[in-house]
Amino acid sequence: MTTTAASRDEQLSSAVDAVQGWIDRRQRAMVGHLHACGQSPAQLHVLGLLRESGPATVSHLAALLGTSAPSASAIVDRMVDGGLVMRVRGEEDRRVVTVSLSPEGRDALHRAVGGRREMLERVLGQLDEDALRDTVRVIHRLEEAINADLAGTPPRPAVPARHPGSQVPREQAPAS
Repeated sequence: MTTTAASRDEQLSSAVDAVQGWIDRRQRAMVGHLHACGQSPAQLHVLGLLRESGPATVSHLAALLGTSAPSASAIVDRMVDGGLVMRVRGEEDRRVVTVSLSPEGRDALHRAVGGRREMLERVLGQLDEDALRDTVRVIHRLEEAINADLAGTPPRPAVPARHPGSQVPREQAPAS
């Protein structure tokens, strides 16, 4: 193995360790916070799905949750009893019942995850403009790589990062 390949392997291993450690720490903090909010993870998932997609049938929720309709119905029953969601019969077809987010459910979801944006604004607000740009660039690139990996498509070729004052060799310079 060449020195460059060994260095790349070391950098990759270091990056994997750093990202995995960061994910683990964030998951532990999030799980601790979610346990304190009073709703189960499944209930929070349903609340989030209803916030994102609007009212849905139990069978549609089951498909989104990756569970059976009876399991989804049991979750929804508990949520109706707790005032988190409402069941509404269709006006045209009374057999169609949709589940929608109640004001109490919206409040519960906000208590569970709503402070995330404010926390991110505080944390990211500590970074300078270059670090913010780098953060957005890296997150977009990671998202592309994850989506490509999940889709089984070949990754986009790596482009060297440009740092202020650095020069990109001519053969690697992006075309204008």
